[in-house]
Amino acid sequence: MKSIIMAILFTLNFHPALAQAKDQVVELQVTEKGFEPNSVDVKPGVLVVLKVTRKTDSTCATQIKIKSKNIKKDLPLNKPVTIALGKLDKGELRFGCGMDMITGNIIVR
Repeated sequence: MKSIIMAILFTLNFHPALAQAKDQVVELQVTEKGFEPNSVDVKPGVLVVLKVTRKTDSTCATQIKIKSKNIKKDLPLNKPVTIALGKLDKGELRFGCGMDMITGNIIVR
């Protein structure tokens, strides 16, 4: 009986694994050039997750700050940091280093 219910839910797109596949994961790296890419496009109304990896010690970008979301996370060297942004509305979301000297944008369209 349980397998029949799971098959029905899977067919109707209610399977949890499918829900996670609809999330938009954006991978950013911090390099000598700053955030790469420094501008990314995402779709509105979709759960957005940032995955940020700092690859260098030669910039001040040891943190990422998203002021409009009250997010500030440390970026340890060579360790990915995951940041759930939730569903975003159309527009732009600016991010930067802790000192706001190195910046980028998430464009929601």
